[in-house]
Amino acid sequence: MSFLDDENQMIVGAEIQHISEQLFDSWMDSNLDEGVLYADWRFAEMCDSNELKKKFNEYYKLQKDDYYYVEVE
Repeated sequence: MSFLDDENQMIVGAEIQHISEQLFDSWMDSNLDEGVLYADWRFAEMCDSNELKKKFNEYYKLQKDDYYYVEVE
């Protein structure tokens, strides 16, 4: 059991959102250290949106045999 179980869930939810945003920013900054293509690729490969995946592949003119190509379901 966590101390959070007894706290106001709206407050806990807001803090989870805040922490999520901080973690995302840190993750993206870390990926950007490798370059914009790499950061975009990491984002595209983890997202659920097939539309964003397609747009990533189109933007970078990637084909299925390219290393950074993201599979679209």
